[in-house]
Amino acid sequence: MEKSQWADIKLMTMAARLYYQESRTQEEIACELGVSRPIVSRLLQRALDEGIVQITINDPFETSPQLAKELCDQTGLQSAVVVGGGSRSKQQMNQRRLGFAASQYLTENLKANDLLGVGWGRTLASVAQNLVPRLLSGVNAVSLVGGLGSISPNFQVNEITRQVAESFSGVWHPLYFPAIISDQDTLDALVKMSDFKEIAQLWERVTVALVGIGDVDFDAEMRVLFAQYLDTATRKRLLDHGAVGDICMRFFDIQGQPIAEGLRNVVGISLECLAHVPNTIAVAGGENKSAAILGAIRGKFIHTLITDDEAAEGILEQIREGR
Repeated sequence: MEKSQWADIKLMTMAARLYYQESRTQEEIACELGVSRPIVSRLLQRALDEGIVQITINDPFETSPQLAKELCDQTGLQSAVVVGGGSRSKQQMNQRRLGFAASQYLTENLKANDLLGVGWGRTLASVAQNLVPRLLSGVNAVSLVGGLGSISPNFQVNEITRQVAESFSGVWHPLYFPAIISDQDTLDALVKMSDFKEIAQLWERVTVALVGIGDVDFDAEMRVLFAQYLDTATRKRLLDHGAVGDICMRFFDIQGQPIAEGLRNVVGISLECLAHVPNTIAVAGGENKSAAILGAIRGKFIHTLITDDEAAEGILEQIREGR
């Protein structure tokens, strides 16, 4: 490479860094490099043309219908939406993608007089935040699990339920109990209370449920959220029983069998009750969730899946390998 070419490439790279990484204006770059503004414009265009700068647009509305169809054909799901770019996106961006897709699905499919059961978590919070207000007659929403004192109010089930209900001009029914009770005697007393019985009766009438799916890898964030519930003995017990994931803190194995010895004294809908809901919509993505999602599908706890291509491909791979 000649010296002049080397200097030219270096100048293009410097201009590109200042413009794209430091958000400097072309006028500021011209002053910095000692050239005219038109020269800066040409440098930036050449940087694009020669591949020094590559621009990627992560379309939050991009989906993969073919992958969704294959997922339904292989698993028996009623319907699926697969958003693109799962493996290339940061976690926060992926949650936004899933939130966009699930909010659109819910808006298009929720009907007047539906009773919507709502779970909890960051991804469901994204769903609630991305809903476009729509007037639907007679819509009610009910929390499916108790609250966790250790997490932000934005991710609490009652707040998500409220946001979803109000987006459809509906009524919401909160569950003002903790998600996990300290001992069996206290739980036995709680379930006899009229406030709890009212919510439990609503669970039996839910027509559509919106839930997230957890996994048993328990990444750093989840370990913080569950620190007081998932001690070493509990995590070992779950793994010893083959747990791969949970819905509303109810754990199951890869074949969809509920783990009776999962988290104890949970205040929330049972997997058996959830399985009777006509359409349970699960929103979950990432390769680490593929086993958990597959277990939920096999247990018939979910009917519609909103996921990403990374999780979808992981599920299909496990099926092909006979896992």
